[in-house]
Amino acid sequence: MKIRTRKYFIACVFFLFLFGNLFGQSFNQGDIVFGANIGVPHLYKGIIKLATKTQAFKDQFDGSFEISAIKGLNPVCVRTEFAISEYFGLGLNYSFWNVSFNVTDRYNVLKAGAVTGTDEVDTYKFKIRSASLGIRPNLHIPFENKMNDLYLGVGLGFTNNSVEIDFSSTDVQKVKKNAAYNLRLPGTIYFAPTLGYRHYFNYYFGANFEIGYEKGAVLQAGLVFKFNVNDTKKEKKD
Repeated sequence: MKIRTRKYFIACVFFLFLFGNLFGQSFNQGDIVFGANIGVPHLYKGIIKLATKTQAFKDQFDGSFEISAIKGLNPVCVRTEFAISEYFGLGLNYSFWNVSFNVTDRYNVLKAGAVTGTDEVDTYKFKIRSASLGIRPNLHIPFENKMNDLYLGVGLGFTNNSVEIDFSSTDVQKVKKNAAYNLRLPGTIYFAPTLGYRHYFNYYFGANFEIGYEKGAVLQAGLVFKFNVNDTKKEKKD
């Protein structure tokens, strides 16, 4: 069993050595890469839609209510990466999404012991936001063409989830007719593993594609911009 394991280990080392020497690399020491991606689907937007249809949500209102269209910005990720070597990069990652919708609640109130027949209206404006900040180490895999970059990465950091509720009412019996509430929601850890691919149209500009998990998005696409610190230093000396 030990002999077989040793053979596998030697074969893997040989393969990695051969792979690294036969293939080119578009990610070089000193590179600085800036990028921005937008992801699909907006998983949390779908979860919020389902939550508004539950009986627990409906029980929070007094009468006949309507929910506006649930809108929101899909997960967006902005990041920068510095190439410590041609195989390893480290950078910062900022990701965010938001969702907003309104609820209009119409009901009758008792005045002088009788129902007036006039609708009172409560209006709730919900704004839900999530933002994450963290570091992002990337392991770059040599690829055949120097215009291509394949990598494994993971975002690690902290998340802030919050909901803002603006409330207004035509009901004079409500003590606070107009009020705003800001609440902190659960979830503080940011963890986003992805497999990414960059294709450069020239040395400085390219497209970025990722599959994995980024704040509810499974697929991401965007643009990247790259320059090399060492090249900039050489230009200054010349």
